Amino acid sequence: MTAEAFKEALSRFAAGVTVVAARLGEEERGMTATAFMSLSLDPPLVALGISEKAKLLPLLERSGAFTVSLLREGQEAIADHFAGRPSPGVALVEGRVEGALAALWCRLEALHQGGDHRLVVGRVERVELFAPGPPLVYWARGYRRVV
Repeated sequence: MTAEAFKEALSRFAAGVTVVAARLGEEERGMTATAFMSLSLDPPLVALGISEKAKLLPLLERSGAFTVSLLREGQEAIADHFAGRPSPGVALVEGRVEGALAALWCRLEALHQGGDHRLVVGRVERVELFAPGPPLVYWARGYRRVV
């Protein structure tokens, strides 16, 4: 198996787009993530993969808490911003993405090594639900709409 074949296979898996954020004191960071999943209902746990190189990871570890904003269709510019392609005027609002479908407020439960990533497990302590709508989906190396 080649690295390119692995990447191509994974590009064929559709995933919702999220923004994961952490804050410690005055420092706040967010990153776009599609490697996110619900893990457990009792207790309420979620899991996500974060690169060892991500600037968010040390902040998340030190703060012991993070949020996950579930993006809606039309929030492509926000996803791009937190993926390293800055857009003017895009920022977190009270630790989450304004206009998202929902925000999960999590306490760091566990970190596991996974190759060049860490598997981050968070216990969901609070949920905010906003106006329902179609999610922003990433598939075949681009943003897609649910039809």
